[in-house]
Amino acid sequence: MLALRGGGSEALIHEPPPETLARMIRHLEAAWPHEGCGVILRSGAGEGNSWRVVPLPNVSPTPRVAYAFAPEAWLQVCLEADARQESVACVFHSHVEAPAVFSSEDRRQAAPSGIALLPQVSYVVVAIHGGRAASASRTVWSAGDFQTVPLPLADFRFEKPV
Repeated sequence: MLALRGGGSEALIHEPPPETLARMIRHLEAAWPHEGCGVILRSGAGEGNSWRVVPLPNVSPTPRVAYAFAPEAWLQVCLEADARQESVACVFHSHVEAPAVFSSEDRRQAAPSGIALLPQVSYVVVAIHGGRAASASRTVWSAGDFQTVPLPLADFRFEKPV
C-alpha cells in the first residue's frame, strides 16, 4: 500500500509526540469495555514531522478480546494517507482488563507465517482497566522478530484537553 512509503527503519526511530499519544489513549479509554484500535499517521521528516491519530471501528465479532479493522475503513485510511503524503507509523489497540503485551494472537495477525506484514510500523498495546489506561507497550519488528518495550504512561497523561 502506498501509505506505507517512507517506512523502513527510519519509521522506528521517530516517536509520536506526547500529545499524539494522549489522543490515542483517550480513544482507547472511550472504546472500553471493548478493545479500541486505530493507526497513527506521520508526514514530513525531521523537524517538520506532523502526526495524526486515526481511530478505526473495531469490527471483531469478539470485540472485548480482539480487534479487527474493517477492510473498507483500512483502505480509506491508506488512500487518504497517500493523498496527504502520510505514512502509517503505528498500529494501536487496547487490551481490556488484560496486560499490555503483544499477545500471541497479535503476533499471528501482524506476521502470518512468521513474516511481518508491516515491518516498518510499530505496534502499541494499551491495557485498559475499568475504563482507564493502566500500562502500555511498544513492539517493533527487528532482526526477524518482534521486540517489545514498556511505554511509561506518565509520558502521555494530560489533565487538560489537547
